[in-house]
Amino acid sequence: MKQPVTGSGTEAAGGYERVTGPSGTDEPPSSTVPGTDAGDPTVDGGVPDTGGPTEGARPGTPQEYAEPDYQLLQSASVDLDDDGVNEQILVVRAVVPDETGTSDRVEGRLLISNGDGERQIVFCTKENDLSGLLSGIEFEDLDGDGAVDVFIVIPGYGASFSYSGYFIYSYKKDKSHSFTSDNTLADFIESFGFSWTKGGNLLTITNRKHGFSADIVIEGTEGQGPPEEIMRQYAERTWIEPVPVDISEDSRLSLVKGSGKAEIKVPLPVFGAATVNMIAEIDLFYRIDSDFSPILMRCEVIDFSGNGKMKAGSFEVAAE
Repeated sequence: MKQPVTGSGTEAAGGYERVTGPSGTDEPPSSTVPGTDAGDPTVDGGVPDTGGPTEGARPGTPQEYAEPDYQLLQSASVDLDDDGVNEQILVVRAVVPDETGTSDRVEGRLLISNGDGERQIVFCTKENDLSGLLSGIEFEDLDGDGAVDVFIVIPGYGASFSYSGYFIYSYKKDKSHSFTSDNTLADFIESFGFSWTKGGNLLTITNRKHGFSADIVIEGTEGQGPPEEIMRQYAERTWIEPVPVDISEDSRLSLVKGSGKAEIKVPLPVFGAATVNMIAEIDLFYRIDSDFSPILMRCEVIDFSGNGKMKAGSFEVAAE
């Protein structure tokens, strides 16, 4: 059974789009004022901006860009609608003052022009810009319609860990979707449980809905008290955090490209008795369907055994 993710993205309607950003706000694009920091204007899959801003120019192409109301983060020239002609893409940062003038809202925006007009899409809204607006942008046909789509990774910081969300946009279909966490994901996590067998050091993770189980090795119990009591605490207090945490350099929210359709990998941490004790990760793999909605396809359990990682098991969630 398919499980569409009910995140905060909205379908675009052309022109200035009303899009909910990963912060959870739902704001239409507003007039902009000068920004500050700029990122590396090199884009995976596109043409880097080599000319730099030109004073007084209107946003249109990377070579002409110099709108004082925006700050250029990245730019590219990519055919987004499969018509043989490249669209010009600018990723910009805009600072929007609130009504009281006491604080600013930072927006990340896509400005896409095709020679006939410009489309502007807000992909991220934050009350501050400490974590930045994007950590990566890629161009890939996500939904299999033959046209290249936009995939943006949006960074964030929590109390103990950094995490990532994503924004995807189909120029051809004029649809978008934002993802950080949502009720559907939380409900899926609730279907997991943990148990142990007396006398052993294996913590069993199960998913009742999908009839799945796998064992995670719990190490270092010697000298820390009765093994039974320690294992009982793991069985009772282990939890999966329904937030895509940046677990390591090789395990963070990313676009996975293979021989088949591209997938979006969303890693979730498995904590033992506390957040200082990450014992495993749950990797979720999504595909984008023809309606440009993420569908959770499969799930992998990765055991942190010793100094390395090993796949403890996997199961299919939905079939196309």
